[in-house]
Amino acid sequence: MAVRTPSIEFAMGAAEAMSLEGVAGWTLTAVSDRIWLTEENGGHDVWLLPGQRHLIATNGRVVVEPWHGRGGGACAATCRLLPPVGSCWRGWRLPGLRPSSAVVACA
Repeated sequence: MAVRTPSIEFAMGAAEAMSLEGVAGWTLTAVSDRIWLTEENGGHDVWLLPGQRHLIATNGRVVVEPWHGRGGGACAATCRLLPPVGSCWRGWRLPGLRPSSAVVACA
């Protein structure tokens, strides 16, 4: 028997960033490329490679953007957000997703 977990997937272009709010307990996964994220309220910078995930610790703002690294490389990324483990889909609200003004362009 397969158990399906609801998720939200979003893509960011080379010069885009996303701002997430109200996602404490949610898990962010890098799907297609490398990403960088930082959490407001005492969080720290996190760099993820495809397949790696990060559990969001705080309810403050989280900024996510493609990670360009040293030699440039691919400048777009797709991410997946999974709701807190053990939560029922009726028990959680869609997080606030919006393009962020904190954008770093590809070099």
